[in-house]
Amino acid sequence: MLKKTLLAVAVLAVLFAGTVGAATPKSKDYVNVFTSDPRTFNYLESQRQTTSMHTVNFVDCLIEHDKYGILRPALAESWSANADTSVWTFKIRKGVKWITGDLEVYAEVKAQDWVDALKFQLDKKSTLTYLIAGFVKNADAYMKGKITDFSQVGVKAKDNYTLEYTLEKPMPYFETLLTYNPYMPVNGEFLNAKGKDFGKVDKNGILYNGAYVLSNFTSKSVLEYDSNPTYWDKANVTIQHVKLVYDDGKDPDSRFNNFDAGIYASAQVNTDNEALFARAQAKYKENIYRARQDSTTFLYAFNYDRNTWASPADPTKGVSPKDEKARKDTQLAILNRNFRKAIFFGVDRPTILAQRNGDVNKLSAIRNSYTGTELSKDKAGKDYTKYVEDALKARNPADFPASFKIDDAQDPYFNPTKAKAYMAKAKAELTAKGVKFPIQLDTATDISYTKGLKGDQSLKANLESVFGTDTLVMNVVEMDSDNADASTYYAESGSQSNYDIGGYTGWGPDFGDPYTFLQTLEPEIGAVLIQIGLDATSDPKSSDYKAATAIGLYDYAKKVEAANNIYADLSKRFKGFAEAEAQILDDAIALPYMSYGGGFAVTRIVPYTIPFAAYGNDEYKFKGMIVTDKVVTLAERNKLKAQWEKDRAAAYKKLNAK
Repeated sequence: MLKKTLLAVAVLAVLFAGTVGAATPKSKDYVNVFTSDPRTFNYLESQRQTTSMHTVNFVDCLIEHDKYGILRPALAESWSANADTSVWTFKIRKGVKWITGDLEVYAEVKAQDWVDALKFQLDKKSTLTYLIAGFVKNADAYMKGKITDFSQVGVKAKDNYTLEYTLEKPMPYFETLLTYNPYMPVNGEFLNAKGKDFGKVDKNGILYNGAYVLSNFTSKSVLEYDSNPTYWDKANVTIQHVKLVYDDGKDPDSRFNNFDAGIYASAQVNTDNEALFARAQAKYKENIYRARQDSTTFLYAFNYDRNTWASPADPTKGVSPKDEKARKDTQLAILNRNFRKAIFFGVDRPTILAQRNGDVNKLSAIRNSYTGTELSKDKAGKDYTKYVEDALKARNPADFPASFKIDDAQDPYFNPTKAKAYMAKAKAELTAKGVKFPIQLDTATDISYTKGLKGDQSLKANLESVFGTDTLVMNVVEMDSDNADASTYYAESGSQSNYDIGGYTGWGPDFGDPYTFLQTLEPEIGAVLIQIGLDATSDPKSSDYKAATAIGLYDYAKKVEAANNIYADLSKRFKGFAEAEAQILDDAIALPYMSYGGGFAVTRIVPYTIPFAAYGNDEYKFKGMIVTDKVVTLAERNKLKAQWEKDRAAAYKKLNAK
């Protein structure tokens, strides 16, 4: 889902973590912060969270998660699949209205709206087509021009209220794709009338059929929603007005101070300001809780085919200090497995994360797998990530012994002795190729994000301490997302990525299967390729192809696709995926290091009232949320959690009995 960055969405883990069902008094309005302007509301072309977190409140999908994480009817009243799950049929809810930002009824929502949305994305070659091509029958062929008749693509409006998707192959998890942007509807007439202005960030840039309508947006100031008076499910919209105030992050204490003043609905309780933390503990000792980790994974990842040594937007900014020889030596080092393994075992993630989460929370957000936890379980309830743990132990028992645990919120990787041993091997291999040490690794840091800067400085101190500056030098190259050189953080191609190693690469799951993560690193289709310095290609002569081949990504892709072709046996499917993910981890192609969540927070949001979702966009919905005047206590939260878990188990038991 979206190329997430720490800069854009750091607040979301607190605002939406662990809040999903109990009977309470009438809800207040919701007031909190946003940290980045949305660039567009075109939900059919943007995969950025700064789009999705708003548009999911404006436009409903066919189905949605309830507060237990179960998929329930939304714009589709019901749905079914054929025996092999290759054809899916949805009955569209009658009488749902598209309205304008001025609250005028524009049209009725009909099945054709999903057909028009999918055609638009394929015609425009939207960044979201990675979730359509290869999924919907003939979508890939149409997009590539092999088929010119769109009627051959597997999406049909059988009548005004019957929508049918025909897939390329059986896909039992297809319904889990349907809470994300590619499968949202659009009114074709409005889309054509707007042209290039569709998705413009103002109240009439899109039409609305969801719970809220944008009522006000002022750049770097305020975003406001009002409830939709025509909404089909008004009874479950408890907050009538949402106000988000811009926060540039330069005063990290302002959120808590505004919460303490009764303005914001929730806030992080930062631990790096000792005076504030002490004040918070004194006043809210019964209320402070630790937010749960979500399903997002952030990686330390190398740039495997670096072509840029300054900001592509402004070549005078973000300039690498390396000369030509050092650049080439770094590239050779990055392509060396032993060098990457040395870095993998040399990164002290708890110490680095202490810079943004505080020492007391330095372990609480650690992620040890690429695929997030709680995303997929087999029929026996075994989490997919435990399959990855098993695969690592089988693949390399020396590095991943019987005692190895992949569970989150602990660090099983940092091992300076092992790191130095791998570096010694790398040094011998690279020196034989004419590489001169020390190797210099550039990391691009955003000076406007203080905690990120501290984290990068900590990474430098950490790695130089482990290996010595005669072996490795980290260059912290300063960038500024408030100015023109921000394009390093929003690179449109791998060749624009201006760093050797970066920690801002992140992925949030689009659907409820490991494929949503593992597909992103495939060398011809992967959505995370840009962040590892690669551009999708099948040209054996290209430098991208050669780099991807050198680190084994084409072999990895074969494993992923082979597992993706296993449908009947979930355990076999998970085992195949896990062997591919184990390759990524054991070959140190990327190092998972954190998720969102895990920090201290206080809230007036009643826990367990909003949709619970490990994938898609539903976690950003305000629908169902209840905000009161009262700060929730930890005891109340724990009681509500226990009841929620009991009710959730009963709901799943009832669902599985059908």
